[in-house]
Amino acid sequence: WARRGAELIEKLDKKISNDSRLNGKISFFLLKDPFPNPEEQMLDPSNWPEVIFVAGPDVCRDPAPILRTAISGLGIATAWYGSIYPFLANSKLFDRATEAMELSDAGMQVDLSWLSDMSIPLFLSFMGVQVIHDVAHRVVAGSRNIDVTIPTLVPSILSGITNSITSLRSSPKNKQDLLDFAVAGPLAGMIGSIALLAVGLVLTTSADASAYQSFPGLPLLLLRQSSLGGGLIDIFLGNGVLNVPMSAEGTQALASALIPLHPFAVAGYFSLIVNALSMIPVGRTDGGRVAMALFGRSGSQAATFVALSAMFVVGLSTSDLLLFYFAFAVFFQNELEVPCRNEVDDVDLSRLPVAGLAWFLMLLTIIPM
Repeated sequence: WARRGAELIEKLDKKISNDSRLNGKISFFLLKDPFPNPEEQMLDPSNWPEVIFVAGPDVCRDPAPILRTAISGLGIATAWYGSIYPFLANSKLFDRATEAMELSDAGMQVDLSWLSDMSIPLFLSFMGVQVIHDVAHRVVAGSRNIDVTIPTLVPSILSGITNSITSLRSSPKNKQDLLDFAVAGPLAGMIGSIALLAVGLVLTTSADASAYQSFPGLPLLLLRQSSLGGGLIDIFLGNGVLNVPMSAEGTQALASALIPLHPFAVAGYFSLIVNALSMIPVGRTDGGRVAMALFGRSGSQAATFVALSAMFVVGLSTSDLLLFYFAFAVFFQNELEVPCRNEVDDVDLSRLPVAGLAWFLMLLTIIPM
């Protein structure tokens, strides 16, 4: 059956569609045997036995639309919060907001609409990149006849949203379709984020003094948590703006240092982080799906263990973002994806450069400077 899985699936589909007793009542999957005879495998480990797994018509989890809607609502709220707090990191804007709140204590009307107006471009551009991510998923899903859920925006107080989860409501036809679907969202999102970050940095360098004083600020230590994002900021702004002298490490001045950036640059930086995190090969994340398509179920479990271990170690030492995502992945995304209908045929070699590019961008993004 090896390399002929598609032909076998097609023949079985035709037989079942012509049988009124079975049509629409069962689903079947061509898999590599999860429990092979150890003695046979020792004699010929390359010839892994294959089995047909038969199940009911629905093997996907209940999408729980009410719960997902509530989570997405909270995700939008934290994304809005994430669009406001960089402006409040600007001491000039913080003092203006504080004065307005003091007027409230005196019984006078408070007007903070100026803060909302300033935050809207950041919020819309950040969410716009996430729309690119989700549209890419949906376009590929439609072209591969994969039924998927509406995306769920998982909240995060650190990056606006932790991830956007698009669950499968039907099984992909094969591992190649699964890979195409999984890699499309993060790759499109990372490319869009890099473009948005670059545009924001150009606007930062070309801004006049009055506009520059009203820009949101991000902590220098946060910007150093991404080699790709921080590297682009260093290149565009120049003068070693993110360099940290050995004598300054661990000081209070370093912890409080802020870098003013155009709202588009802030949105691009955070969206780059969010999209890169989704490519880490863990469980049901997009990166986990890519790992399962390339390495099989056993290989993806090994990749998950390595990725979680690395996230925990790096997160404890240098990156709060990685540590937060580690907790999210362990508790909510650690399971394997539903099976493809044909998990015997391997992915075409032409897909390897695409997956490699996505993982390369992911590593550049999440490895600290």
